[in-house]
Amino acid sequence: MVVGQPVLRTAPCTSGEPVRPRRLDPSDEPAIEELLQTAPVLNLFLLGFLSVHPVDRAWWYGIDAGTGDGRLGGVVMILPGRLAVPFCPVPELASALGKTLRALHRPCMLVGPREACDRIWAIWGRSAPTLRHYDQRLYVLETRPPGTEPEGFRQARASDVPTVAAWSSAMTLEDLGFDPAEESPTAHRTTVQDRVRAGRTWVLQREGSIVFQINVGTVSRRGCQVGGTYVPPAARGRGYASSGVAATCRRLLASHPRVTLHVNEANLPAVRVYEKVGFVRSEPMRLITVRGDP
Repeated sequence: MVVGQPVLRTAPCTSGEPVRPRRLDPSDEPAIEELLQTAPVLNLFLLGFLSVHPVDRAWWYGIDAGTGDGRLGGVVMILPGRLAVPFCPVPELASALGKTLRALHRPCMLVGPREACDRIWAIWGRSAPTLRHYDQRLYVLETRPPGTEPEGFRQARASDVPTVAAWSSAMTLEDLGFDPAEESPTAHRTTVQDRVRAGRTWVLQREGSIVFQINVGTVSRRGCQVGGTYVPPAARGRGYASSGVAATCRRLLASHPRVTLHVNEANLPAVRVYEKVGFVRSEPMRLITVRGDP
């Protein structure tokens, strides 16, 4: 929930006062993209989001680098009450973004580079009831996995929506600590239906049952990001995750330069699956959820 419209400095200060974050607008899009392009693989989600949604369709805050040429030193994109994603290579600037978020938005899920997230959360979320606080890792795959498509691997169909929605709820509850179907059953089902309709959910079926599913999130010329990987408990330990992830990545890498994902470093079975497929460890990330996240 937004609690106020920011009244923030719009240019680097020359009076000796510290530079403060400001609400960004469409005129800032080139500066945002220039900053994100300094680490394009790390920022695949934000670059993909920016390519589809105008800056004024979300809340973007930026802080000037202090170089006097209008360049940004850090940004955070927030969908109020749902998700915040920062990119801020300079830790001190991340702290300033945390102060701005504390003044204007209630804490919600925070995902992004670990040090920036920790700096922001130390201020923004210091009194928030945290549900999950994960050491995550960005993994990157740029080489097509060997092998052939497993039997039963396909894009999800409209008839699969009830099962896919149920497994998606179970995955989110297991990983993030809340069930989106409890928060808003209609919104959850609509989200699942939209992904299936867009061809962004892949499944593996055995004996009439879905034993693996994965979602394709960000899709752009720079690459794809996948998530929502799930195998129901009764089907685990049979190699479905490895074969399903590999098959999905073979499809995606046929037309995109890379596939990325975030994984909880403590989830060793998932880490082993992704490394077996060929994903390579990259940047340290953070994921934090709070009570009340949708």
